[in-house]
Amino acid sequence: MLGYDLTTVILVISIIALGGLVKGVSGIGLPIVTIAGLSTFLPIHLVLALSAIPIVMTNLWQAVHSGSWMEPLRRFWPMIVCLLAFIFVGARLAVTIDEQMFFAILGSVVVIFTLTTFLRPTLRLSPRAERWGGPVAGALGGLLGGVSTIWGPPMVMYFVMLHLPKDVFVRTVGLIWFSASIPLIIAYVDNGILNAETIPLSLYACIPGMVGLGVGQAIRRRINPETFRKVVLGLLFLIGLNLIRRAIIG
Repeated sequence: MLGYDLTTVILVISIIALGGLVKGVSGIGLPIVTIAGLSTFLPIHLVLALSAIPIVMTNLWQAVHSGSWMEPLRRFWPMIVCLLAFIFVGARLAVTIDEQMFFAILGSVVVIFTLTTFLRPTLRLSPRAERWGGPVAGALGGLLGGVSTIWGPPMVMYFVMLHLPKDVFVRTVGLIWFSASIPLIIAYVDNGILNAETIPLSLYACIPGMVGLGVGQAIRRRINPETFRKVVLGLLFLIGLNLIRRAIIG
């Protein structure tokens, strides 16, 4: 792989498979695992390229194989519209915004949310709040995604407060994340991150990602809803800590 030795290639495959495993269990987490892990020893543009197509494929598989996607589409279409629109707004802000301050604020909010949710598990949004909560969460996710390619935390926090059943949660996340990944792929082709050299590598990376996803899905079917909720909150907590880390060290 681009001149890297066998040990490095095996490590890359293992990290991508782990990202797929985490996503299979919790419905989220492939980008944060792969980007955080691979960026410790690979150039960031190569890391983004390797992660790009596996993100699309695992989200598509998750959306298609978790049941009918029409129900979450009908329920959450305002969120999806706001997410897609604000991705482009966020991309424009990326050239002017102080990213470290942005990551620090968001990471702190995510960490505080997960801790308070663990302490107050009855926290719940009313059906009336969905009318404005979904679009707000989608807009915040779009802004974050445009700046950093990580759009999940605001919307996952929203879904946790809705107390979605685990299968509905996974189906909804798959659909919305797949919708958001399409403009991401277009942007990566446009800016050259995905090119004739990196596209084949990203396609190969789908293999360990999908294998990990399948194993994770098998594990998810064997855990109860409360355990699933704790897994999602724990992963969200780690994402918040990672955002704070990025704010501190860049």
